[in-house]
Amino acid sequence: MKTTYLILMFSLLLFPAHTLFAQWETVFFTEAGGVYAASSELEKPTEFMEVGEYSPMNLFDDSLETSWVEGEAGPGTGSYVLIGQRGELKKYIMINNGYQKSESLFLKNNRVKDFKLSLYSGFTSDMRAGQIGFEADILQIAEPVNFTLKDEMGVQPFEMPFETAGVEALRDSELIRYTGAHPEEPGIQEFLILKFEIASVYEGSLWDDTCIAGISFSNRSQENCLLPNEHITGAFTEVESENVFVQTSQGRKLLLVDAKALAKEKGYTAEGEFLTFTLFDVSPDNLWAVIIEDHGFTSGGHIEETSQLWSLARMKEVPPALMEAYKATPLGFKIRSGTLYLETYEDKFVRLEDLDVDMMSGRW
Repeated sequence: MKTTYLILMFSLLLFPAHTLFAQWETVFFTEAGGVYAASSELEKPTEFMEVGEYSPMNLFDDSLETSWVEGEAGPGTGSYVLIGQRGELKKYIMINNGYQKSESLFLKNNRVKDFKLSLYSGFTSDMRAGQIGFEADILQIAEPVNFTLKDEMGVQPFEMPFETAGVEALRDSELIRYTGAHPEEPGIQEFLILKFEIASVYEGSLWDDTCIAGISFSNRSQENCLLPNEHITGAFTEVESENVFVQTSQGRKLLLVDAKALAKEKGYTAEGEFLTFTLFDVSPDNLWAVIIEDHGFTSGGHIEETSQLWSLARMKEVPPALMEAYKATPLGFKIRSGTLYLETYEDKFVRLEDLDVDMMSGRW
């Protein structure tokens, strides 16, 4: 089936420097599950809670059971969430609109109809870091883009509307300018911020609270995303392409590891240089996989082998920094007393439920 994408028609207009500097804002970003700041949230956390029940962190937990819910009086028009992005912008924005824990809750609460999307460049430094986040100066660098969501459950993909080359050139020049203007701040770091502002809503049948279950960014199209009520049934390595795929309960084959794309991303593009991936083991519940990455040259010499742990449910690799924190090199899987563990080359057993919670925290 051919997928229809909601393509955002836009014109990326970069502002002149004197206009940019007139629009500086200082924002505190929370770093828990993602990098974010929001205008409001329903039921702020108490002193005993790190985040609230309806925190923007819910946008990044890969669960449709939770949602960010704005906390303004009325439908929340004008409410927004700022989401930090390190590195380059991804090709697609994936949005799960409304409260998708159930169809009943979806219809009883407001859903977003129209979003206004803006792009900012942010600057922070080592001296501005706090216990749960950091303070940053942010600057809008492109004209806003408006887009409309469908009033339906499931994921809705949008092409990223901001042109990468123009964004990169401007952010580099602003980093030089900002660093020169703040010589007293060591370790200045630059990052991009996407601002999602609620412009209008589909009204709920019971509550006047607007909800969003998830916002994520990917270089994968919708065809490589799990659909509602779809789950992984297996995984395999395709010999011809040396890519790794997963199979789903709806009979689909989804690309998990794209060898050529990752080789380009890692800069392994020299003549005769190769990067291959081999599926080594899959957990009994089909939620995890150990994948072996081999990097070397066809002319011979040392081949660097790396053992990786992948979350099949999230269709992404477990961050290497998280594996380093556990001091764990993935080997395989083992069930002990009814609990599923990752077996490691260090002769340790790591409970996969704990790894899953740490992945959701977004700190890695």
